[in-house]
Amino acid sequence: MPSESLLELPEPVAEELEPLLQPLKLRAGRELFTGGEEAHDLYLVRSGWIRLFRLAEDDREVTTLVLDPGELFGEEALSENGLYKQYAEALTPAEVLRLPRSALMERWEASPEVRAWVLERLVRRLHATQERYRERRYYEALPRVAALLVRRMQPGKEGLEVYLSHEQMAHRLGTGRDTVTRALGALAMRDLIEINYRRVVVLDPDAVRRLATDLEVERE
Repeated sequence: MPSESLLELPEPVAEELEPLLQPLKLRAGRELFTGGEEAHDLYLVRSGWIRLFRLAEDDREVTTLVLDPGELFGEEALSENGLYKQYAEALTPAEVLRLPRSALMERWEASPEVRAWVLERLVRRLHATQERYRERRYYEALPRVAALLVRRMQPGKEGLEVYLSHEQMAHRLGTGRDTVTRALGALAMRDLIEINYRRVVVLDPDAVRRLATDLEVERE
């Protein structure tokens, strides 16, 4: 069972929840649940990167949030007969901890510490979503940058490489250099790419391709 140090759970919460958590390893691209599916479980990201997305009217996948380790999702399971509102898939190889609703509800009633921890995690998610919309230009650029990398990558000395500077990418995408730099930095932080001078090495082309499927963000 996962250790407290890995999960960073407060001690009272760890005592209540660790016996309930079910580890689940996911390969990149593995779908965890679909929009409209009955919500029976919450999930806690233990490692890797989990993508939440919805389908636009033309069936495009629109990324709404990318979750880091320690983040909780699938909160629709807190409601009886709840349905997941989004799709969830592993963007990279990942491990999640499944928390069945039936077991959680027993602890929910008995432990104020568990209630406070779950609500704090969900509020954190809400803030992250709000931040996503405040920085909309960056998130619109992320799949476009990924698509540009996919189009321009070619075999090189270190694998698949793209020979473009940040400024050249910005010109091609019609956006600012700082926006491109932040998007590339986000990909590099997850070891999807390696950034060099006027050159990008694509370390995980499959994950970059999945991000590139969201070519446009549906406007509200």
